[in-house]
Amino acid sequence: VVSNAEYGSSGINAEYGGTCSGLICTILFQPLDLLKTQLQMKNVQSLSGIMRSMVSAKALHEGSVLKAWWVGLRPSLARTIPGVACYFATLSQLKQMHGGELTPLSAVGVGALARTLTVISIQPLTLVKTRYESGKYGYRTISGAMKDILVRDKLTGLYRGLVVTIARDAPFSGLYLAAYTQMKTKAFEDPDSVLSTTVSGLTAGFLASLVTHPADVLKTRIQIAAGRGKIRSTATSIYSDGGIAAFYTGFYPRVVRRTLVSCTAWVIYEEVKKRSHLYR
Repeated sequence: VVSNAEYGSSGINAEYGGTCSGLICTILFQPLDLLKTQLQMKNVQSLSGIMRSMVSAKALHEGSVLKAWWVGLRPSLARTIPGVACYFATLSQLKQMHGGELTPLSAVGVGALARTLTVISIQPLTLVKTRYESGKYGYRTISGAMKDILVRDKLTGLYRGLVVTIARDAPFSGLYLAAYTQMKTKAFEDPDSVLSTTVSGLTAGFLASLVTHPADVLKTRIQIAAGRGKIRSTATSIYSDGGIAAFYTGFYPRVVRRTLVSCTAWVIYEEVKKRSHLYR
């Protein structure tokens, strides 16, 4: 179990800690997200092939190597910074409303609900980010991408893949929070140390990524599809590509990114909240 006092009660501190962690993590780990999206597209080359193309002689000559690795950074920042801040602020408020201590089951529920509300609020930016990374649409600006989607698919087009995004992110956050809080409080003598936060975050991130990766593959395919991507037909297409293993395409870059991002985000979040009294 974990007490609400462990995380503090200030929504402002939660937003500040979440914003700091979102900014740092997005910039550091964007290349891994790009690799994951590229791998999950239908009929793409291998991981090594994608990486070789990014550091090709042409790219080196044009000086575009660094730019190629950070494709999609702008929509990622536009999505992740408010998204992480919103998630931690919502999580803080839900814990206060819950009262008392969080059991493993209540931690799953609180984490999943906080993430669901966050996903709904930033879904249009999630769609734009995925399409930027796919390289199929040639978007140059976030506003231009949104206008194009509105013209093609109207307002509902901005929420393409919402159900599978929730199916990915809500279980991830619920499982992560439950595993993270339980491991911190039961596996370490000092649950507030950086070591306990780091190890608990890495372990929880790996487990949550393993469970939710099939939904991530499904989300990517639906959001980059030219037509109206349906969940059942898309899932059938993925399965026909390679059976169950096809639902774990791009797992390695995602598990590395999600594990490091979640771990880093929680370390920064916890440290900012512990030191927030210095700025009062």
